[in-house]
Amino acid sequence: MDERNLQRIARHLKDEAAQRRVYHNIQRGRNEVTVTIGRAARLFGFSESQLRDWEKMGLIKPLRPKEESANKQTTGQRQYSFAELDKLAIIRELLDEARMTPGAIPPNIDEIWSMLASSTQFSEQELVETAFSEVNGSGEQQQDEHINKRITLTYRDQMVWRYYASRILWISLLLAYEPVPGCYAGLVLPAHTHNLELPVCEPANLQNVGESLVGWLGQTSSFFTFLTASPTFEYPSDYVIQPLCPPELLEKLPFSTADRTIIVVQRDELEHIQRDESVIRTIRRLLEPLYEEQDLWQHYMGKGRRDMVDVGMDFTPKLTDAVLTSLANMVIRLGGKRENGEDRWRDCCILLPSTMQLPLQQRSLIVRARSRFARHSIGATMVSPERQVTSLSLRAYQSSHIIYRPVLAREEVQEYYRDIEGPILSNIAVPIGGESGHALGVLYATSLECAAFSEEDQRILRVIAKLIEELLYTYRIRQNITETIGDLLKDPRMVDPLFKEFAAESDFLDDLEEILKTVRRQVENGEEITIPTATDESVQEISFIAIDIDSNVQESIANSYGDQTLHHLNKAIGLRIHDLLPALFSNHLNCKLYHIYGGIYCLLLRGFSLERSKNNAERLRKALEGSIAVKQSDLPGGTLMLPEISVHLGVTWYPYEKLADFLSPRHKRPVTEVRSTLYHSLDFALKLGTDTGGNIVYSWDSGTQTYAPYEPGEEQQKNR
Repeated sequence: MDERNLQRIARHLKDEAAQRRVYHNIQRGRNEVTVTIGRAARLFGFSESQLRDWEKMGLIKPLRPKEESANKQTTGQRQYSFAELDKLAIIRELLDEARMTPGAIPPNIDEIWSMLASSTQFSEQELVETAFSEVNGSGEQQQDEHINKRITLTYRDQMVWRYYASRILWISLLLAYEPVPGCYAGLVLPAHTHNLELPVCEPANLQNVGESLVGWLGQTSSFFTFLTASPTFEYPSDYVIQPLCPPELLEKLPFSTADRTIIVVQRDELEHIQRDESVIRTIRRLLEPLYEEQDLWQHYMGKGRRDMVDVGMDFTPKLTDAVLTSLANMVIRLGGKRENGEDRWRDCCILLPSTMQLPLQQRSLIVRARSRFARHSIGATMVSPERQVTSLSLRAYQSSHIIYRPVLAREEVQEYYRDIEGPILSNIAVPIGGESGHALGVLYATSLECAAFSEEDQRILRVIAKLIEELLYTYRIRQNITETIGDLLKDPRMVDPLFKEFAAESDFLDDLEEILKTVRRQVENGEEITIPTATDESVQEISFIAIDIDSNVQESIANSYGDQTLHHLNKAIGLRIHDLLPALFSNHLNCKLYHIYGGIYCLLLRGFSLERSKNNAERLRKALEGSIAVKQSDLPGGTLMLPEISVHLGVTWYPYEKLADFLSPRHKRPVTEVRSTLYHSLDFALKLGTDTGGNIVYSWDSGTQTYAPYEPGEEQQKNR
């Protein structure tokens, strides 16, 4: 062992603060009942792979108990003794604070620690008591804890678990219950097995399940996660409690600790509970990790009110949003006071578009939050392009500029708003967002003073608008998850519904693998090599055509119109290819189209010769060249005509002899390896088209035994 490293270790571990931290971690380790590799890694913020690596180095030595099975003796899961946990606490200290590497730490570091710690003026008991005071959060030591250390411990020890628990409870509830705007629902996870006779049990008896972890969906779609000693309701008769897993499925499915989960809905919303087996199976698997660590619920969620709240918003104008309302009130507060003690700014409103389905210039804005004394009505006060053309809010929303009137002329205030806003002398409308696109809404404020919104005030309003922007994005993401969560149960492989009409890359690989398995079976059985087709005819060759939009076209579209338009162009290209197949391919039933990714598509052709495949690829290139109409809902008229579109294509071809050779037993190549070879060859041919500037067909040339640009010959019509 390097003498300098030993000296560094000695200097560091003699330090009083270092010893307190080590004993703090040691005590945490000794308090843990389970010491599997997963628990040991999580306790000290390591990964399981790190612990395995250190075991190979001899730095730590977990126990590996022998387990007897029916036929043989196997080695069980790694178990970490208290001594090994002590060593991990010391290693944690040396890695974090002494900036040492694992290779510089000797295997007997625990002995070095014991010798150094015993030589200090502090006894082990004193250090352990200090560690206890830090853990329990009392005394001066808690206040003196370094900020970075406190943040690190919180991040490692609490954040991940609390994040997973809150999000998984939310997702699980969305799967189990179809949310109804303005209604409550929740999941109750009892810490212990209960004997409630569900589903006939009265809601008032829910408290009998004892300590429970609760995930609760509020009226505004906000979600709350908390630990309660016994779940109760102020008005139990408003609710119905049901087992998450209905009795008929409980008998069918294997046992799970998550089966004791209870779902709570309002009495008239019972029909919105989902009872599909796939839903229940999915939720049980998601919740099982929470039940497995129920001994940690108190650690993560207990000791006082430590509820987690994930704010949400009901985008219908039924309910007041508490967070947006508080920000509107904060604007008035930030405006300060006049000499007479009155607020300098009179009213503040947050206006959002009533619908996103109309073009920008046709959208109306509706008041979604207001300050305390504002007289605008939430969900009712609206400004529309047809009636309030001169509205500051509309102008700010449509232009993404701050619109400010330091001195208002009487004719600038419409009579309707004069009655609501009073004798205001200045007002301002600040776009919410809009730096890189359309604004999300408008922050509007008024004052009874002239020139009430200085440049400094405008900075303050911009900051508040930024907070609102973050909230709105969060709300909309959560709303999108709520609306699409059911789709993953119907088809977990389909993520982007824009391309649902097309077979995906995974389908292409599955189909190709099935062809290769058929050929291998025929080779092994000495049968004639034939490839199955959709028309039940036997063919002895397959070919592939890969199509991609030229990179210069993609770059131009993205820069001129944005990524969303490019995304829709990718779909439009696929639809055009699909529509062209019957016209360009005489036996189009033996052609299958796949969407690989982005603007890349692939055709699998059965029974097409190489020359015929190249000829069809060239005809397809010409047919795709030129203008194309792209459908996009946020465009005026819903359609955009994009000019000068071009593509490049790659063609590969394999006769049955080549496939048989690939799969011959003498080569010992698995089907998946051959499949990968064919796929990468096609990708290589397509990339050649990209490298040479696009608008070209690259194909396998039998004469030169390489890939080359395709030049149509005189026989192309004959080979159609």
